[in-house]
Amino acid sequence: MPKDVVAAFRNADTSGLPDISSIEDPRLQALWTLHAGQARADVPMMTPSEISAVLRDVYGIALARQRIEGLLAHEGQAVVKRKKDRKRAYQIMQAGIAEVEGISASVLLIQPDRALTSLRETETILGTLSGTVKICDPYVDGRTLDLLVECRGVTAIELLTMNVNNRSKMKRDARAFVQQYGIPLEVRVVGQRVLHDRYVIDEDGMLLFGTSLNGLGFKQSFVVALGEDIRDSVEVTFDSYWKAASPL
Repeated sequence: MPKDVVAAFRNADTSGLPDISSIEDPRLQALWTLHAGQARADVPMMTPSEISAVLRDVYGIALARQRIEGLLAHEGQAVVKRKKDRKRAYQIMQAGIAEVEGISASVLLIQPDRALTSLRETETILGTLSGTVKICDPYVDGRTLDLLVECRGVTAIELLTMNVNNRSKMKRDARAFVQQYGIPLEVRVVGQRVLHDRYVIDEDGMLLFGTSLNGLGFKQSFVVALGEDIRDSVEVTFDSYWKAASPL
């Protein structure tokens, strides 16, 4: 039976779901498999053996059947117990689906071998930003602006950097950006090598990038969503650098 389920997963389109390779928690790995099976593979319920086989044979994740049973046996709301071929099986409930879907809002893994999909997912995240967006990125060029095009719901963009590749072209592209999209965009450059992290702040939270925006897709990296507490403290530092920086 696991072979049939494995085949169903191999033929399933799981794009749009959180990337299973970015999930390290075994419990969430099991919940993700149940959710993907129900939503994308036409497998409404799965036994622990089937979950283990799918994780191992399709996604290269070793998680023993016994461990999965122990993780799911005492779940209160995330899953419900069923019977499948006289064996105990599990079906994911709305609480479990919400938990799995919430993973995508916290961590996104950028994989070079699926660069286009990763970029599309990043664009979707940028499209949810609102208010004045403050971006710290030590290295920027025209490709940086290509991604910022997705920030259609923001009122203004402040881009803080240390290094600008081809300044004259960047200034021209920034003016064209404002003219075409009507979003106020200002680029400022700090004179000292004080910037290390890459992050984006908006009115609701903060995104931490593992690489510069213009390098997304070239190597493995993460986009991590952080809460308002961290956002507030980082914004103070950003504002101090912004005031001391020079316009492009």
